[in-house]
Parts: sequence; C-alpha cells; structure tokens
Amino acid sequence: MAGPRIGDLAGLLMLTLPRLRAQRREVERSTLADVRDGTARLWRDAPIRFALLMELVAAVAGALILVVTVVRVQGGLNLGVGEAQYGWVMALYGLGATVASLAVGAAGRRVPRTAFILVGALLTSLAILPADVVSLAPLMALWLVAGVGQNWVNLPTETLLAERTEEAAQGRVYGAHFAWSHLWWAFSYPVASFLSARFADHAFLYGGLLALVILAAVVVASRGAVGPAVNPTSSTD
Repeated sequence: MAGPRIGDLAGLLMLTLPRLRAQRREVERSTLADVRDGTARLWRDAPIRFALLMELVAAVAGALILVVTVVRVQGGLNLGVGEAQYGWVMALYGLGATVASLAVGAAGRRVPRTAFILVGALLTSLAILPADVVSLAPLMALWLVAGVGQNWVNLPTETLLAERTEEAAQGRVYGAHFAWSHLWWAFSYPVASFLSARFADHAFLYGGLLALVILAAVVVASRGAVGPAVNPTSSTD
C-alpha cells in the first residue's frame, strides 16, 4: 500500500508544479512592475528626488562613520583596545540622532522637509571632515553633530514620501525607496573600506569631501526644482 500512496503523492506533486511555477512567475512580474512604478514616482517628483539623492550623501558619510570610527578610536587615538571609548563615541552619534528627531517633530510643518534634509546632509558631511586629526572629546562632539545630520536627512525623507504620495501607491513607493536607499549603502560601504585601506590617515577627510561634492552637485541640479515641499501634492499621480 505504501508504494501506490507514494506514487499518487508524486503524481499529484507533478500536476501542481506547473501551476506553482506559473504563480511564482506572476508574483515576480507583479513585484517588478511595482518596483518600476515606485521608482518612476520617486524620480519624477522633484522634492522626493532631491531627498533620495541627499540620502546618498548621508550614506557616504554614514558608512565612513560605521566602518572607520573603530579604527580611528582604537588605533589613531592610541587608546589601545579602546572598546569603552568607541562605545562613548557611537553613543553620542545615536544621541544626536535622537535629539534631532525631537527637533523635527517640534518643528512640524513650519520648516520645509527639504530644508531639514539639506541642512542634515551638510552637517553630517562637515562633521566628519576633521575626524582624522581631533582627539577623543572633539570626536565625540563631532559625532553628536553627525548623528543630528543623519537623522535630518532620513526622517524627513520618510515623511516626505508619505506626504507626496497618494495612499494607494505608498507601498510601491516605499518599496522602491527601500531598494534605492540600500543601493546607496551598497556603494558607500566599499568606498569607506577603500578609503580606510588606501588613505588610513585621511579617510574621513577624503570621504567628507566626496560627500560635499555629491551634495553640491545635487543642489546645483535641483536648483529651482525644490520648493517648500511641506504639503502633499499630486505630482506623483
């Protein structure tokens, strides 16, 4: 009896496999279409496009902070192992992001989202510039500022997406944004590793300059295209 039962089960499985493959292909086509639509909505809306490109600036600075800080604290500052000091530095980075989120909430709609994003990208880029040469206490202060900058890029961007996208399309837009923002980090981590390996004494300086160059290019390209960007619009309809 066991043999026929196994045969029946195998036959049933063979019959259902084509249907499962067809369903999987349909899901893949639907997912790809959603990503394409979400991407189109991201790039054709000027304030959202501006925010997305500023996230590249924040990713370059952020990757350097996450990759090179431990090398700087434990090696460049001659602190030996430096585990506790590294924890203090990164705690200030997190504290800066926390305080910055409170400021965004308190400002509400009085300050344009794009203004927060621009200032945040500038702060986090400038904060890392002198990090190769400062001592521990100034480094902690700089990382506090860098944390503020990172938050002022990322948090208002998420709000901007919700404000400028109709509810029915928000899933597609957020999905596409997730993909693009992670692509920025996929680019930034190798850059940070290269700078740390090739220019160990100037990694933060060169990385900060790269972030500022990208920032300047985005500002020039977005001139006249980025308005207040406070209220929802139908530009992504």
